[in-house]
Formats: sequence, structure tokens, C-alpha cells
Amino acid sequence: MSGNNDKVTAKTYWVWTQRAEMKNPARTKAGDQIWMEHLYEAPQWMIDEGLIQDAEDAPQEGQTSIFDFI
Repeated sequence: MSGNNDKVTAKTYWVWTQRAEMKNPARTKAGDQIWMEHLYEAPQWMIDEGLIQDAEDAPQEGQTSIFDFI
């Protein structure tokens, strides 16, 4: 952990990444919302370590967008 506890606000909300799931598969699943206390504002170190990302930027499994047809 880098020790950086500055808070970063998500555009939408924070979700777990594949990296977080690989580190702790029993408690995290990629694409799921993170803990409620950090859902909209999370510590910078979680982003720095690649554990979370904005839901807007997360891959959407099973979702079709207009770009799939172009």
C-alpha cells in the first residue's frame, strides 16, 4: 500500500477490477461495486494499485452497444 489516503471522486461509482479479484477472489468480483463507504469517494492508493476503476470505464459483460454493430 502506498499510504496515500487522498480521496478521489468517481464520475459514476467505483467497481472492483480483475486485479482486485485475482488478489482476493473470496471477497471481490471484477465489475461489482466496492464497499459502500468508498462507493463514490475512494482512497487514491486503491486506484494506484489498480484495485478499482470507475464503473463507466469498466468492461460491460453481456452488454451490447451500438458500436458492436458498426
